[in-house]
Amino acid sequence: MNVAYHAYKNYKMASSAETDEEKMSQVSAQEAAQARESLYSFVSMAYDKKRKVLFLGTTHRNGDILLEFNPQTGAFTSCGFGKTDIFCPGRDSKIHKGLTLDPDGEALYFGIASLSPLSDTIGKPGGAVVRYDIEKRAFTSLGRPILGDYIQGTCFDFHRGLAYLYTDRGNFGVYDMKNQKLRHLEAMQSAPHNGCIDSEGGVWGTHSPGMQGFFRYNPASDRFEFPKCVLPHANSAANIMYPGAGPVDGFINGGDGFLYVATPLGDFYRLDPRTSELMYLGKPFSDRRLPGVAIGDDGWIYLCGGKTRTSMLSRYSRKEQRFEYLGAVEHPDGTHLHYAHEIVVVDKTLFIAETDNPTRSGYLWECQV
Repeated sequence: MNVAYHAYKNYKMASSAETDEEKMSQVSAQEAAQARESLYSFVSMAYDKKRKVLFLGTTHRNGDILLEFNPQTGAFTSCGFGKTDIFCPGRDSKIHKGLTLDPDGEALYFGIASLSPLSDTIGKPGGAVVRYDIEKRAFTSLGRPILGDYIQGTCFDFHRGLAYLYTDRGNFGVYDMKNQKLRHLEAMQSAPHNGCIDSEGGVWGTHSPGMQGFFRYNPASDRFEFPKCVLPHANSAANIMYPGAGPVDGFINGGDGFLYVATPLGDFYRLDPRTSELMYLGKPFSDRRLPGVAIGDDGWIYLCGGKTRTSMLSRYSRKEQRFEYLGAVEHPDGTHLHYAHEIVVVDKTLFIAETDNPTRSGYLWECQV
């Protein structure tokens, strides 16, 4: 495996912090302004096949939360969100999960997350649902649906015009984008790292601390369903990602009738959305955390995770029902991927978004398999 990395703003801190939330509290007043401008993490991605560019959702205190990356030239371009009148300074800080290209390939949709504490968000406008017109390079706010609450993850049903929202406070929302109307807001008190839509349009998430079971929202009947399936060790897997988080670290529709679930403990499962049957597939490597899950054109499911020191890559063959370990993501110069947040497969190239590096900005990693 050949490993390379790309730095947008290669900012290095004088001190160490475990998360992006903690980093600003560690810097001096003199360093804070530079850190706000130059400290980036990469947290979400969407590949545009038509233009052959990769869009990157970032964590950035000054609102530069959407970038465009050209894999051919290695060049980054800011999309300029922080300079729009949509941007809410001090609170709009990241596109955490769910950056999505529409079926026509003309626009990106996303929700906005925050690094702000509850004391800075309560009673204030919450995170926006945003449309970005790629050709016009123009952002449009589709509304800020939930007062005081920000959006950790999104799924989109473009046929029905619905955005599904997983929020900072453990809420699940169903949002009509055209009419800018919130149809449902339910306090699930748990949230997956990202949500997932099955092949029949059902939307999946987690609910209830102490149980950490699955729910499914059926938009055709406008009803919530609570399948009788719970991940083994669900309670042990909860609260690892962040306080209040559920036991799902990575969640994808496999395109084969099944959903695939990765947990913060590093376990990997197959979920049948028709019967709610869970099948344990194994553990791709020994470490905890498994947020990177993506399907390649070759049919393999690629997996990236781990957080002890260096993130690792593996892949799973559904046909052969086996894992193949690809190795640690480390450059020959000794630089390593500390914490993978998301993975995209483009032909035989894996792009991995890095976040929460303790001492520097996150990099965009490129692995040739």
